[in-house]
Amino acid sequence: MRSPFFIVVLACCAALRATAQSTPAPFSTTPKLTGYLQPRFEVHGDTAVFFLRRARFALEGNVTPWASYRAQVEMRTAGAAATPAASPLSLSATDLWVKATHGGWGATVGQFRVPFALESLLSSTTLETTERSLIVNAAKRDIGVQGEWRIPDRVTLQGAVVNGEGPNRATNPDNRMAYFARAIVTPVKGLDVGGAFEGYSDLSGVGAQGMYRRARWTARAEYIDEHNRRTDVHTTGWYALAAYAVVPRHAQLVARVEQYDPSDQVTTDRTTGYLAGVQYFWRGDDLKMMADYEVFREQTTQVKNDRGVVQMQVRW
Repeated sequence: MRSPFFIVVLACCAALRATAQSTPAPFSTTPKLTGYLQPRFEVHGDTAVFFLRRARFALEGNVTPWASYRAQVEMRTAGAAATPAASPLSLSATDLWVKATHGGWGATVGQFRVPFALESLLSSTTLETTERSLIVNAAKRDIGVQGEWRIPDRVTLQGAVVNGEGPNRATNPDNRMAYFARAIVTPVKGLDVGGAFEGYSDLSGVGAQGMYRRARWTARAEYIDEHNRRTDVHTTGWYALAAYAVVPRHAQLVARVEQYDPSDQVTTDRTTGYLAGVQYFWRGDDLKMMADYEVFREQTTQVKNDRGVVQMQVRW
């Protein structure tokens, strides 16, 4: 039986060979500097603070008509260990990949977002809320190889083999890979539905997801169930979001309801959240202001963890 490494090498070579044989198209090798800033004011429970949620800078461009690259770093004042330890500012790499494309086919090598949760694959610059849902929490990245095949507005198939250790990890201590697969279909214009699978050495997960877009409306929903095989614990969660442009290209109202259950073996740990928010756009997602407030209701004992956020975004 061929090893996963041998299969990955063959897949990458086949994709690169196919792209190399494609007809050259006009392109530029001039790199492009992109990035965005997200300063915010947040009230969480009994605390209030101003901080820089994200500051990301990326260098991206083309090497050939069929090969592109992206290198992005992030600076934050919250949410990650400081570098160095005495500093309140953390610095880490996010996207570090090279991608080859040919027609509807694509192959990505490096550090990238794994193809699983829909909300994880959406950029934080285009999200309607200041934070992702509890079950998704953050964009999940890892190091490995990914393949995909698309028929525009019809089908998207994605699969990835990664270390399973997360981003910015130079080693794979258990020598075991993690596997991801995602399939999306578009039965009617504007509606995407599908599912995804993730498999680690000690955990597996499945997800169902859907998104509907119209001129003024956006609706998105997702359900995820992760099973820890060592403890036999299921972690489940879902959310449903709706957004409506009350003033096209300028103002959007947002509402979300979500539920998160970290363990099916504990009957009192489920949390439900209700969010209401608004976005005001001066120049689309390149310059906008966001404000939302989320109320959390615990299954038993209530805690002071309601969250209100006002955040500006500048993207270039």
